[in-house]
Amino acid sequence: MTHTVRPRALPALALASLAALLCAGPASAHETANGGAGFEEPELSALTCGTGDEASCPRGHVLRLSGEGLAQTRKVTFLGGRGSRDDRTARPSEKSPHRVLVSVPSGARSGPVRVTTATAAATGARLRVVAAAKPAAAPAPSTTPASDGGVFPVRGEHDYGTETNGFGGGRGHDGHDVFAKCGTPIVAALSGVVTFKKFQSRAGNYVAIKADDGTGQAYMHLAAPATVEKGDRVTAGQPIGEVGDTGRANGCHLHFELWTAPGWQEGGSPIDPLPALKRWDAAG
Repeated sequence: MTHTVRPRALPALALASLAALLCAGPASAHETANGGAGFEEPELSALTCGTGDEASCPRGHVLRLSGEGLAQTRKVTFLGGRGSRDDRTARPSEKSPHRVLVSVPSGARSGPVRVTTATAAATGARLRVVAAAKPAAAPAPSTTPASDGGVFPVRGEHDYGTETNGFGGGRGHDGHDVFAKCGTPIVAALSGVVTFKKFQSRAGNYVAIKADDGTGQAYMHLAAPATVEKGDRVTAGQPIGEVGDTGRANGCHLHFELWTAPGWQEGGSPIDPLPALKRWDAAG
């Protein structure tokens, strides 16, 4: 006797699952093969110059790009006008998921700004690029002792903060914080020789100078690497960088330190710089 085998009907739930599987497309570009998160496409939401202007920025100044997915930024392109002949690219000096810092290239022209990662690109608002201001001529070297020939290091509107921003500050603070807008010029307080120029997670971009009398100065949280190099001779009043918030900083400010001879990180000891800062500030 011959028996006919009839296929069993699949339960409705199983049929629904099978249909969903057949209709599903390939994995999203935002997912890895095992379902984990992959790359994130960059997005630009705002451009802010170190001067505080959101519409324009001088060449050579630091530009802050805000948005999402910016940690893997490889380059920033200033697109200029039509075509690519006047495009200029720059490498970021600092990047995080929500922020990129980059110096506006010398040949940049007004136009949109684009960030590029390994896998995608995003174009932001149009930026008006203006000519960089000519730096003021450095004054002639002082013939008086360095301690009497100092210059206030922040060249713009500023605030000394509160006691917590001062020497000691209840947390071993070795200097004094001077708050100012990001991008405000910083100059050498005393003539001397650059002994350190580095980046550190706490201090951010910093530079140290040994004065002619052997004492030392340190300038921390600069918006970008200092414009002078280790071994350079600098004069009091010479531009060396801009106020920033790199490293462990709450708000844009210059952390300034004064050290006894033989200088910063060379065997000297920190001293309260506030009296000297106020004296230079009043004289300026």
